[in-house]
Amino acid sequence: MTKEIVAIAAAAALLLGGCQIPGLGEEETSQPPAPEPATPSSQQVQQQPLTPTLTLDGQPVRTGAVVRGEASPQAMELAAAELSDGGITVQVAADGGFPDFQFSQAPEETKATLTPIGGEEASFSGTLEELAAFTPAKSGGYTLDLWAVWRGAEGGFSGTAGYRVVLEYRLPMALAIDATDVPQGYCLVLRASNLPEGAEEVTATTDMGFTPTFYRYQGEMVALMPAKYSANTGEYHITLTAGEVSRDFVISVTDGGFDVTVQEFSVDQGVADATVNNQEANIVYEQVTRPLKNLGDPEKYWEGAFQLPIDRQYVVSSSTFGRIRVINGAKSQHAGIDYPAPIGTQVYAPNNGRVLFAGYLQLTGNMICIEHGFGLKSWYYHLSAVDVEEGQMVKTGDPIGKVGDTGFVTGPHLHFTMSVNNVYTNPEQYLAEDILG
Repeated sequence: MTKEIVAIAAAAALLLGGCQIPGLGEEETSQPPAPEPATPSSQQVQQQPLTPTLTLDGQPVRTGAVVRGEASPQAMELAAAELSDGGITVQVAADGGFPDFQFSQAPEETKATLTPIGGEEASFSGTLEELAAFTPAKSGGYTLDLWAVWRGAEGGFSGTAGYRVVLEYRLPMALAIDATDVPQGYCLVLRASNLPEGAEEVTATTDMGFTPTFYRYQGEMVALMPAKYSANTGEYHITLTAGEVSRDFVISVTDGGFDVTVQEFSVDQGVADATVNNQEANIVYEQVTRPLKNLGDPEKYWEGAFQLPIDRQYVVSSSTFGRIRVINGAKSQHAGIDYPAPIGTQVYAPNNGRVLFAGYLQLTGNMICIEHGFGLKSWYYHLSAVDVEEGQMVKTGDPIGKVGDTGFVTGPHLHFTMSVNNVYTNPEQYLAEDILG
């Protein structure tokens, strides 16, 4: 019977799908329990340190760009291109109080760049500490790009973060002149900066025989102040006034360095009688040029130093600016530079400007006058051809006319001069540099 019972049990095991039933004489084995699923609380989580925060006078500043770890030049270039506005504007008072920059983790290094809003060149570049001691030349808004570097000290953040904010500087009003010495026939610049509300008008009184006009330029009010080439050397006075504030300056007019040898010419009497000796020719010249001299466009058209209006091979001249000349017995001081050149030689615009006059006058022959802004003008006499017209805007190097021998001349040449309104000044100054910087 026992064998039969065992056989029946084995068959039952097969029918149950191969479930193992311990046989006689076998030890029963136990399976280890399956591990329970891991929970987040049982895992080791490693989190990188957060980017340090920055507050400016208590206002949180949004991080504009972040580079973790050691930043390569390429990574920094990309970060700088992506730097975004932090949305913060803070005023910097005239007394020099600097905003409070607070980092949640003190950086090992900072680099600050301050650029006038709308400008391209930075006014300052250095550390944040150096910026705190810096004062820009003019009031107004400046974009501050601030980069802070951390090197992971004590397990903190490691990398570079960039921030962009606006600092609005409010500086004391300043009345100034560019120089206290000015040669005869040269020009200096008067400036009024950081004008407060209600002090938009600036005036100048002087004993130099000229009343300058002020124009708005790059956040300042500026005026060109010429010293007449015929002025005596010595001391002169200028008083600048803006609102209720005035400041006095003493100007020293120095020798203009003119050629002291007298130059003598003889002009055909028929030419002289039709020009300098002709009353009507002189009246028409005054009627045409006087209104032009009084004009001043409120925009600075010129850019940088002026260029020669004629090819350099023709610039050697004995008839220089300010030289005393005797022509047909009449003594005068030359108000320009004469460039002898063949008839038809090309004449070029020495800088950007607006053509005020382009035509024929009996005294000067074919003449062109260009306004370069702020009352600064260039003049061209005796042309054989005029290639521009009144009202036309010209650029540096544009052809404007051709050398000739029209008007009161001894032969073909270009008479070139420049003026600040009605005062002729030495073109050499403008050929050397941009007087407004």
